[in-house]
Amino acid sequence: MLESTPALKISPTDVPLNLKTEKNLNAVYQSAIDTGLPVALWHHPRKNARFAVVDFNPTISPTRIDFTDHRAGFAFSPFVNTDHHGTLFIGAGLYVTPTDHRFSPADDFPVARADFLARYRQLAHSDAPIETGWRLPADYTVTATASKAEFCALVADAIEYIKESGIKKIVASRATETPLPPNFNPVKLFAALSDRYPHAFVSLVSIPGVGTWIGASPELLLSLRQNSLRTVALAGTQARPVDKPLEAVRWGQKEIEEQALVSDYIRDFFHDIGLRKFSTVGPRTVPAGNVVHLQTTFTVTDSPANLHRLANQILHRLHPTSAVCGMPKNEALSFILEKENYNRAFYSGFLGPVHIDGESQLHVNLRCMQLKTRSAVLYIGAGITADSVPEAEWHETVLKSKTLLSVL
Repeated sequence: MLESTPALKISPTDVPLNLKTEKNLNAVYQSAIDTGLPVALWHHPRKNARFAVVDFNPTISPTRIDFTDHRAGFAFSPFVNTDHHGTLFIGAGLYVTPTDHRFSPADDFPVARADFLARYRQLAHSDAPIETGWRLPADYTVTATASKAEFCALVADAIEYIKESGIKKIVASRATETPLPPNFNPVKLFAALSDRYPHAFVSLVSIPGVGTWIGASPELLLSLRQNSLRTVALAGTQARPVDKPLEAVRWGQKEIEEQALVSDYIRDFFHDIGLRKFSTVGPRTVPAGNVVHLQTTFTVTDSPANLHRLANQILHRLHPTSAVCGMPKNEALSFILEKENYNRAFYSGFLGPVHIDGESQLHVNLRCMQLKTRSAVLYIGAGITADSVPEAEWHETVLKSKTLLSVL
């Protein structure tokens, strides 16, 4: 629960604590950085607005997401989430909207809360521009980046393994590093991505000891709102045409089959758990920055209690989804862990608000990057089937990387 009237009130002479202006957005983020607190900013695509949470507990321990527990906050989970207990949860000690702010009624960290508010007042009142920083992980290791030849070799290995084993799909990924521009501001990049990609879930997450990640994901994992739960099957990629509407986009057989595999995976999962009543829309072409994808939306209507239990099943049994791992999941995951030769970390995990304003919305962490001291590591992937062509899959990852690079 979040209280609408803060226990520690803001003076009427202070700049309001909200996200109405870019300066306030910078001040909320940088106040958390300066006082050593976890912070998450996100752009909600359905509401086309920006939100933030700050946790006044500086130490976050890995946990398991349980939708029947109504604690409000922001989930941030890695790709490999052993026994589903590896999610980092940024509690909503402070929740900030475009027009208002609310505190959690549990004031367990009054000193940290007071320090944050004092720093916010200082930054918001200052006439000087706010210089924003970012955190690096405590145990940062160099992420292996792949050249074109190395990635094409990985794809070729995946195709061979698919043909030999009879599995259906492997999602191969790579990392690439790019310099940060002079005077880089992570909040400005977050705001620019929100403006450029209004239909994406845009995020900026910074956690002490973990680091700072920025992304613009096109893929919903699950949305839970009142009596409705949604999830999607998203696969297939091509450049977005500039001279024709989305309805005129035509897809090749490889992309159609790839998307059908993901849709069938969700249908099979629903069947396995005994769920028969759900509706589908699609597949249809949806935009994601400079590319388009094929998407099918699945919707379940039920009581909130039943949907919370269903959300737990979807999250813990589908992650990592076939869209970021492959099918069957266990065989594809084994190939990825053996052959990719780098740690995906939080790329292709999931993230998003949980139990905030009566809604939970988790997205797959795609089109994302991790900040280093003077550079950023970008993560991109492609779905590989028996009909894939290594060169074409490389170009697909290049297209996807432009989602961030074109703004960065």
